[in-house]
Amino acid sequence: MRYTKPALPLPQQVALLQSRGLLIEDVAQAEQDLARLSYYRLAAYFLAFQIPGDPTHRFRAGTTFAQTVRLYEFDEELRFLMFRATGVIEVALRAQLAYHNSLLLGPHWYENQAACINAGRFQSNLVELDKELNRAHEIFLDHYRARYSSPVRPPSWMALEVASFGLTSKLFNNLRSSNATKEMGRFFGVDAIVLRSWMRMLSYVRNVCAHHSRLWNRTLTVKPTLPRRPANQWLTTNTVADDRLYIVLVVAAYLQSAINEESGCKFKAAVKELLRQNPAVPAHIMGFPSGWEQEAFWQ
Repeated sequence: MRYTKPALPLPQQVALLQSRGLLIEDVAQAEQDLARLSYYRLAAYFLAFQIPGDPTHRFRAGTTFAQTVRLYEFDEELRFLMFRATGVIEVALRAQLAYHNSLLLGPHWYENQAACINAGRFQSNLVELDKELNRAHEIFLDHYRARYSSPVRPPSWMALEVASFGLTSKLFNNLRSSNATKEMGRFFGVDAIVLRSWMRMLSYVRNVCAHHSRLWNRTLTVKPTLPRRPANQWLTTNTVADDRLYIVLVVAAYLQSAINEESGCKFKAAVKELLRQNPAVPAHIMGFPSGWEQEAFWQ
């Protein structure tokens, strides 16, 4: 079937929404919002206010355009919050990965195939790292290249500074269990198996945030393993959905507290404040259990 839908000018986009029952009090403001965000991006947020299963995409009675934009803005603030959190965690993962493995296996441990679980992933990770190294022109890399002829690649503490969170997570996930991975687990307060899972999940969430994609009601395609014996304060029960945003926020808070207690406290406070300021957002859709804010974990 051929796609034949035409592009609509902003006034017609507004008219289409009005025909579907959306209340638009300020047409000029609505056109400005559609111009800066696009109808297609907002359509994902319209769904939360439309009658389920209605083929005409009618909005529930009383829904305003301002409500849909506020939901988008809530999601935007949530993405910024998670992006900052994953940044803190990424830097700590780089530091721990370089430090413990360099002490155990030497500065260029990432070139040691015997230390890795899967040979194919080892090769693909090196190819990806080479691309990132070749794109980077940091002063410390230029200095290394100018001064040293061998090894061609820099030591891990330099190489990981230009590696993406995704690649750093892949390098960690492909390492065989060792004293280095155990020490990393101790630092983050969970065993290495759980930590591998969490880094895969957070790398995926970081990618969602970096591309400004919808986060608030996303179903996770990369799920975290829940810890059985966490070293630090955890939820009183593990009976929470492992594919909703709530567990992402819990993991991010836990890891930040392990890295730096103040960072963890600030993140928890920011999450609670964001939900407090947006009482109309249905928290249960994000996997928040009833009474979640009374949990000792969030205090």
